[in-house]
Amino acid sequence: MNGESFYLDIDGVTWQYMLVTDPEAALYWNASSYKLKLSDIKIATKCSPEDRKRLRREILKDIQENDDENTTQINRVS
Repeated sequence: MNGESFYLDIDGVTWQYMLVTDPEAALYWNASSYKLKLSDIKIATKCSPEDRKRLRREILKDIQENDDENTTQINRVS
């Protein structure tokens, strides 16, 4: 298991998930070096297949939005 994390959805429910990348080191690379995929996100909390699909999309979107914000902030400082 790599990168265990938690996601709080809009309904206030907390879900545990893991990022499982190939290669494993990609977990620590810059967003420009490795494009995270839906298949890299594993939902650890028991849920229905529909919830799993929705959560993976929401988590990926959240990660990408945060990466974009961090990149913008770094560019402003440089």
